[in-house]
Formats: sequence, C-alpha cells, structure tokens
Amino acid sequence: MPKRKSFEGIWGLLAVGCLFLGLPAGSGAVEEKTIVQTVTDSSFEPYVLKSVKPVLVDFWATWCGPCQMYSPVVDQVAEEYKGRLRAARVEVDQNPALCRDYGVQYLPTSFLFMKGKPVHRWVGVVSQQDLEKGIDNLLQKDEKK
Repeated sequence: MPKRKSFEGIWGLLAVGCLFLGLPAGSGAVEEKTIVQTVTDSSFEPYVLKSVKPVLVDFWATWCGPCQMYSPVVDQVAEEYKGRLRAARVEVDQNPALCRDYGVQYLPTSFLFMKGKPVHRWVGVVSQQDLEKGIDNLLQKDEKK
C-alpha cells in the first residue's frame, strides 16, 4: 500500500511565507507583526488617514515585476524610519476604490501621508536614496511648522 503524502507541511510553509511577505490574512484587519503593514479599503482610514505619524503607502500588485523589485526598498526604508513613520502596502487588485480615490494609474506608486493627507507621490521604482531624501525633506518641513 503506497504512503499518503502529507500536505500539512506545505500549507504551513505557505502560511509562514504569506506572513513573512506581509500578505493579507483575509480578515481585513491590520496586523502589527511586520514593519510594512498590509492595508485594505476597510483598514486604510484607521491605519493611514488617522495616523499621528507620517505613513509611507506603497500601491502594488502581485503580478507587477517592478513592484517586486521595489518592495525591498520600501521594507528597508520602513525599517530605517521605524518609530518616525509607518509604512503600508495596498494590493491594487483587491482594493480598487483606494486606487480610484488616489488616482493610481501606474505601478508601483507610493505616497507619503501626513496628518491624513497625501503630501508627496512617487511613481515607478524609486531608489532607496531618493525615497529617503524625499521623506527627509517632507519631515523637516513638517517639523518647522
């Protein structure tokens, strides 16, 4: 009699991989376990718009090659600015209302939100240096107010 293959291990690895990549758990809730949080149409307002800290928001898609290249840049910036700003990802295919509301037409597109308002937009793959320079300039302007 042949042995049955167990897929429990594969599903466990898949679940861990999804957590590592920050993919949504399906509940719509924002999990605080990763540096860059996955937000949805329903969690965008509390996590981004009502945040007291600035929020870097990356609009991306799973099928987008440039998004995959840009994702580590966003992760690194989020880590370096930890405590000074929040970072979030919006998967565009699952959250079309947010894309429409913020005029996202090209991927990846990132915004810096401050006090609930988008204050800067980056379109395309941006270098870590350019992203940090833009964030620093905007944070310094805000501190002077």
